[in-house]
Amino acid sequence: MASTDIINDWIPIEWDSEVIQRIQRESAIEQLGYRVPMSSATKRILRSAGLTVTAGTTYTDDTSTNDYITLTARRLIAKFTVDEDDLSDAATVVDTIRIKGMDWAISYADSFDNACIGVSAAENGSTVPFTSAYKSLRTTNSATGYTADDNYLTWDDDLIAIPSTPVGTSLYEKLSTAFKKVETGQFWSMADQFVVAAPGWRDALRLCTDAQGRPIFQPASGSTPETLFGAPVTWSRGAKVSATMLGAPTGNDLLLFGNRSYLKKGERSQPESLVDQARAQDNTDDTAVKFRVRRAFQLAHEKAFSIVERVTD
Repeated sequence: MASTDIINDWIPIEWDSEVIQRIQRESAIEQLGYRVPMSSATKRILRSAGLTVTAGTTYTDDTSTNDYITLTARRLIAKFTVDEDDLSDAATVVDTIRIKGMDWAISYADSFDNACIGVSAAENGSTVPFTSAYKSLRTTNSATGYTADDNYLTWDDDLIAIPSTPVGTSLYEKLSTAFKKVETGQFWSMADQFVVAAPGWRDALRLCTDAQGRPIFQPASGSTPETLFGAPVTWSRGAKVSATMLGAPTGNDLLLFGNRSYLKKGERSQPESLVDQARAQDNTDDTAVKFRVRRAFQLAHEKAFSIVERVTD
């Protein structure tokens, strides 16, 4: 490709590229979310309340309530410009896009996770692209019979060891309670259980001790447990509370436990890039590069999840 060639259409980023691989490594929701292909901006998914099974020879009509959730795809976008003097040949163009693509992959992963897990405000389609897990579990939903905060817990990080804390307030007890809220319901699955946690929880798990001061969560290797009560842990920098979607949120650390089958991730389009070179009518000799991906997100049922917020004094 000559340096004067014009690229004027969106180019899909290949699945085996460094950019895609980096997104998959960095984003918990991209890794764990149940993929729902979307050919339009919205898609309805049946939310079933189950099916009653009876014994005998006479069939009985099921009376369970069925309704729908609606996934709405949002564009997650980024753009940068570069002086054309720094793009002397085609190889430089490709390398610049690759490097900036890696930067975008990291930022996108953190922002997407934050939007799906920790944003506390109501969905507005722009600064709050989705209804996050945090918002869902803190809001009453009459359609599912879920009451606000039923599956939401807080843990004061001063109360970490047993038995130096009041009964029920230690980290171990809080985490166990969070797991119990899901495990005792009809939406738990041993095969599909997962944990997503902010990296700040790593220190908390290492310091969680029993009455003899011994670590409770013994790592299989290294110094930090990678499973919690048998559920694999995925670490996410986006798993923090924030008022709007942020690439570097600074709010309280969150730990989300649940069933990945109910963690719906809509995919309208895969990551893609667009290069727009300087034109004669432009006032500067700058090349613009855009990145975008179109995603949707929603919890299929609140009772399939629980969340713990780490409160610091």
